[in-house]
Amino acid sequence: MTASVSAEFWRASVRRTGLHRCRSLVDAEERPVPAPSDLGDESVSPRRRVRPSGIMQWGKLMTIDCHIHAIPEAMLAWLRSNAARAGARFEQREPGKPPILIVGGRWPFELKPVFHDLDQFLAALDAAGIERALLSPVPQLFFYEAEPALAREAARAYNEALLGWQKRAPQRLDLLATVPLNDPSAAADELAWAMERGMRGAIVGPGTADRLLTDPVFEPFWRAADERKVILFLHPLLSRDPRLARPQLPNIIGVPWETTVAAADLIFGGVLDRYPNARMLLAHGGGYLPYQIGRFERAYAVWEAVRQQLAEPPLAYLRRFWYDTVLWRRETLEYLCAVVGPDRIVPGSDFPFDLSVWPPLGTREGSSTLFEE
Repeated sequence: MTASVSAEFWRASVRRTGLHRCRSLVDAEERPVPAPSDLGDESVSPRRRVRPSGIMQWGKLMTIDCHIHAIPEAMLAWLRSNAARAGARFEQREPGKPPILIVGGRWPFELKPVFHDLDQFLAALDAAGIERALLSPVPQLFFYEAEPALAREAARAYNEALLGWQKRAPQRLDLLATVPLNDPSAAADELAWAMERGMRGAIVGPGTADRLLTDPVFEPFWRAADERKVILFLHPLLSRDPRLARPQLPNIIGVPWETTVAAADLIFGGVLDRYPNARMLLAHGGGYLPYQIGRFERAYAVWEAVRQQLAEPPLAYLRRFWYDTVLWRRETLEYLCAVVGPDRIVPGSDFPFDLSVWPPLGTREGSSTLFEE
């Protein structure tokens, strides 16, 4: 295929799929981004310049990050006071660098000051042009494998700590709660408690132990989420597949895979049909799910067993989720937008973790629909 034919083929594809509607997701403009030393995050490139994403709210154009994490100092204090029960260790591995936080003997990460210092966190938002954050707890502190009593206590401590941050910066922070998902009735109660205090919903993992979120044991939680029309941010932990033994593969490959498995199970398990009011936001661009929609559609066309499980074709279910923009590559974002539409894509960064897109890319359309009352 010659260069001219390739270009024409691409233009035809853009017209056919509607990719031209998605270019605003990733168009660049000259806007300074803070150097890594300013944020304590070596993954931030000082050369990266990106247009922030907008959301219409309170009568003005806002920029918002819908995938961003924090651990307020009050929660760290709880961890230190309950270190033995929680299996928490703070290891100083390198002089002059932040400690490494390890919970339950797994998933260590560098506890950069921006995670827990509100002033530094807000300064990072200012430097990146982010006016508001939909702030989530970190998955390492879900405590799904702990005793239910400890999981309940930790969730309340974390949620109260986040509310303390919001009280100091109410115009900058919206909040997602963490819930003790290993006790679904308590998770429903914690979600109700959080919503009564103005939180927007909850961040949840793909399930607990060997149970995915479609397991009947989680029905009390789904009923509570549906009744209150909450945002549920599906964010996995690292995969524990023993085949992913090479360094960082449980994160690089395993995290999107866990999202894919959980989201596909929500579709085939009927949860999206039974609880249509819960607003499901998928982390990391939906894992691998949107990029294999053709395989789902072919299976739906040729296998009666697949059609019997679904009330609608697969693409309709993909368009019930929202997706963040932690994808890095322009062509990947454009493809996702063409498949699900710009109204289902929200800006997200995964800041302050190392694998973050900072500042986030995105469009006002998805954020507006996600936050619709």
